[in-house]
Amino acid sequence: MSGAKIAALMLGLAALALVLMTRTSGDRGASQRVAAAPARLTAGAGEELAARHCLMCHSAMLITQQAKDSTGWEKTIAQMEKWSAPLEPVEHQTLQSYLTRHYGPRTPR
Repeated sequence: MSGAKIAALMLGLAALALVLMTRTSGDRGASQRVAAAPARLTAGAGEELAARHCLMCHSAMLITQQAKDSTGWEKTIAQMEKWSAPLEPVEHQTLQSYLTRHYGPRTPR
């Protein structure tokens, strides 16, 4: 076996050992972390519309991490309607309000 192959094999084994040590040693802080973006939509007026029209193509995490303002959500909804997610006018407004209220711009902490 050549020196390059041995080096590559050793590097791979070292990486595997590191992964295994990390998993078996436990991560005490993991239970205290909060997800950067929730995996579920927030309850509220419009949640059902988002679930029916948005989650058919997108994960909740993709939606929840957007942080768009009203104009941003309006553009997104209009684009999705062009791409086969038709909404009634009242549904459009309800969905835009829901997304802006729950996933609008973040305020600095």
